[in-house]
Amino acid sequence: MNLGLDIDGTITDDPQFFSKICREVLRGGEVHIVSSRSPEALQETIKELADLGITYTTVHLIARISEAQIICPHAGLDWYQRHQWLKVDYALANGLTHFVDDDPKVLSLFNRFSPSIAAINVNSREILLKYLR
Repeated sequence: MNLGLDIDGTITDDPQFFSKICREVLRGGEVHIVSSRSPEALQETIKELADLGITYTTVHLIARISEAQIICPHAGLDWYQRHQWLKVDYALANGLTHFVDDDPKVLSLFNRFSPSIAAINVNSREILLKYLR
């Protein structure tokens, strides 16, 4: 399993649960923390993840909203979707197999543009646990 995890509203919703999940996945797979936090917040984010007991392969903070409008090739998406689409783009480029997020719009983008990646709502943790078995 190569797992992507959002931070705010996902990891922060239940850090103990996600700490255990990360340790389990890292036994044979990868954990990518993918967030729409500002790239300038990288060091602060790394410290926060350590304080929460989250282990991972890498942290990726997607580009700013203004940059996303240029990077995203899907002109039919609104500004917010174009920004969040960068999570999908990262997941595809890095071979992620599963992605957990709290935002239904993000999950919808995964379902639309990368149906091969299991998009899991943070409130459906039992689905994530099934994948780990």
